[in-house]
Amino acid sequence: MRTRSLSVLSLAALAAGLAPAMAQSPGTRTLNETNDRLARQSEIRGVRHQQQFENNQIRMQMQRNEITRPAPIGPGIAPRR
Repeated sequence: MRTRSLSVLSLAALAAGLAPAMAQSPGTRTLNETNDRLARQSEIRGVRHQQQFENNQIRMQMQRNEITRPAPIGPGIAPRR
């Protein structure tokens, strides 16, 4: 009787240890993989968006600098004395 109760307890402990692995069905595993993949894609998209934003900011600053740059003073433009 005692060995039988130990066997039952052993099986219960083994089942409890395997329960998390068995609880995740192939469908759930596929959904988790899909969610992970989508999260990575979203993160990559966010980084690319940030890089594009920063590039556009730099480009706009360069254009502003070109527009506001004073005209060069060359030998033909200087006033005569």
